[in-house]
Amino acid sequence: MAEPDVRYAVVIESHHLLAEGVAECLRQRGYIVGIASTHAGGAAWAASRERVDFLVASVPALGESPEGAYLAEARAGNPAIALLVMTSDADAGTGQVPRDAVPIQKPFSFLELADAINRATASVAQMPAILAVVDEMPD
Repeated sequence: MAEPDVRYAVVIESHHLLAEGVAECLRQRGYIVGIASTHAGGAAWAASRERVDFLVASVPALGESPEGAYLAEARAGNPAIALLVMTSDADAGTGQVPRDAVPIQKPFSFLELADAINRATASVAQMPAILAVVDEMPD
């Protein structure tokens, strides 16, 4: 069983230097980070953890269709996961990206990445309040 104060993140990115840079930014914020070059690899790493708190995913991943992205599966297993989606082309299809995922377009600066991580974290922090309102709504 994971310790309550341990936070896990997974980075899905096929370019090693970019993946390491993103992972380092998350490590500096206290996350234990797994890196995978494919969505299937990210899903496998996440499955070895009780939960995953943050997901940064390149969509589409190199050689994978956007429809095969791990995003929906990640949200199903971790409802309070923060999602950051990296894209290479603003016009490219991103498949089934959840509405609350924070997008960032490559190339980006360290400051842009830090801002996107902050926005993704803030959206998750607001989630319990939003879910409480939804639970109170009549059917």
